[in-house]
Amino acid sequence: MGDIHLRRRLTAVLLADVVGYSRLMSIDEEATHLRLADYVKSLIDPAVAKHRGRLIRSMGDGMLVEFDSALDAVRCGIEIQRGLAAHEGAVDPERRIQLRIGINTGDVIVDERDIYGNSINIAARLEGLAEPGQIYVTRGVRDQLRGYPSLSFEDKGERRVKNIDRPIRVFRVEYDQEGPPRTSSRGLAATVRRLYRTGFRRNSRSALLVGALAAIAAILAVAAPPLLRDGPPPPPRNSIVVLPFSNFSGDKEQGYVADAITDDLTTDLARLKGTFVIARDTAFTFKGRSVDAREIGKECGVRYLLEGSIRRAGTRVETNVQLIDAKSGGHIWADHFDSNMADLFALQAAVTGRIAASLDIQLIKAEGQRMLEQPTANPDALDLRFRAMAIYISGINPDHTLEGRRLLEQSVRLDPSSAESWAWLADLLASDYLNRWNGAGKAQLDQADDAVRKALAIDPDLALAHFVKGFVYRARGENPAALDAFSQALRLNPNFTRAYAQKANELINVGRPTEAPPLVMRAIELSPLDPSIGVFYWIIGRANFFAGDYGDAIDWLQRSVEARPNLWYNRLYLVAAYALSDHTADARKALSEFNNRFHNYTLARVISHEQDIPNNNPVVAAGLAKLHDGLETAGMAKHQ
Repeated sequence: MGDIHLRRRLTAVLLADVVGYSRLMSIDEEATHLRLADYVKSLIDPAVAKHRGRLIRSMGDGMLVEFDSALDAVRCGIEIQRGLAAHEGAVDPERRIQLRIGINTGDVIVDERDIYGNSINIAARLEGLAEPGQIYVTRGVRDQLRGYPSLSFEDKGERRVKNIDRPIRVFRVEYDQEGPPRTSSRGLAATVRRLYRTGFRRNSRSALLVGALAAIAAILAVAAPPLLRDGPPPPPRNSIVVLPFSNFSGDKEQGYVADAITDDLTTDLARLKGTFVIARDTAFTFKGRSVDAREIGKECGVRYLLEGSIRRAGTRVETNVQLIDAKSGGHIWADHFDSNMADLFALQAAVTGRIAASLDIQLIKAEGQRMLEQPTANPDALDLRFRAMAIYISGINPDHTLEGRRLLEQSVRLDPSSAESWAWLADLLASDYLNRWNGAGKAQLDQADDAVRKALAIDPDLALAHFVKGFVYRARGENPAALDAFSQALRLNPNFTRAYAQKANELINVGRPTEAPPLVMRAIELSPLDPSIGVFYWIIGRANFFAGDYGDAIDWLQRSVEARPNLWYNRLYLVAAYALSDHTADARKALSEFNNRFHNYTLARVISHEQDIPNNNPVVAAGLAKLHDGLETAGMAKHQ
């Protein structure tokens, strides 16, 4: 039997089921059937049509609906649940019609009449878990819609369900059952004017009514939320659409490479916490169309667009990518790089990984610049977090970490439920402790530990929180646990450049220095202009130093000092590497430059810093002994 090619597509599916349908039919079969049929006609079908859904199949007590985006599916679900709650609120609870709804996104098999696949099975399991009148979604749906205006989600934890191998992370859609006011201030004001023109001005009682309505309209114009006062809400921060990459290969058949990279990149960006990414199916509607960036931004409701092109000739691939401000149409950032790979999957990983890692940094910079250019008198928690992140990555130094800590402390006071803000605060506190900046000591390390615990309690799958937990473990000498934490951060975010580098650093700490450089090289490939690039170079230099290869260590440590001249430890390793490879003059010059920048350092002080971060591994102990020998040979004083 030959291979059968099955048609597949990415989609969002909504499964709904009537709660206690058999019981309702046993109470009053005819009335239940008529009421349900009426709701299908007057509420459910119009809601599905309004949100561009396609009814795939309908059972007596449920239905399966397909949507092009998770946003459409969730909005449709909310509208249906709100409508039922409004109509059934006064009905006896024993006779009340309620729905459970489950929503998932993923790949489905398509035939002429139906769709099939594991994505639908998962939606069915969610629907079974949902409480009456509620909507349950998967983590994938939550991640796509996180940060979207008017939508929030309650984490219900991981659930094991029938016939699904892995536990499912379940989220409940939180919404006001009564919904927003149906009439905006503008609509009410227009109604007042229309009533006045059509005859309400004929008597004084009508005039009083018009006056009251006008007063209400005026109050709403001032007090109403932006959605009512100014039309559509502003786009979510860090919201982006990845436009289909162009194929400039001269071979139409190579278009699949560009499409595959666009698809993978959309998925990778959706993993970035706090980033709202327009679904692939919506983005691909712009393929081949010449549309102004500002129009796409308005249509999709996003702040940024990412566009790019692929040119492939044999194994050589050129990639160009641009980040565009959807409001102005201006280019914020651009990158160009070449790859030389025969394997398609390796190519996709290399291209999408680098773009995703770089874009994470660029979005932070763009939002930080937006805060500076459009300051607000009363910044909210998210404003403060983006400002802190942008300051930190603009130049990693003691002043910036201190200012970032101040802003993040304000942010978590305003919103203590933000896992990202707690994790960033923990990151800067741990950074100060490990770098010996801003007088940080045990108290700051304890604060970092407390902040990261709060982040993980809110979001156990936040990669940054696991990353910072690795720093806390390292600072306390628990190196195997630190290695596990950095590994977990990478499992959650495979494009997390700092996690690659610090996992490598931790391999050195557990006595495996030769395994470290490939991981750091992966970080450099992903983000060659990373703000932490100087630390990346130092880690490779340190790995070579501990392996006894002082020549290669010198090359990387020189790069590290050039990239990050404000670090004390990269300079000391360079001094020692020069001394141990008999470059005496270079060692003394490097030590002199160190002493001019960092005062009152002695060998005793260096050893004291090392003892603050305990490590009894014999490989590490031998490497540190060599470091001390090199510093002493170069002329560093033993004591003050």
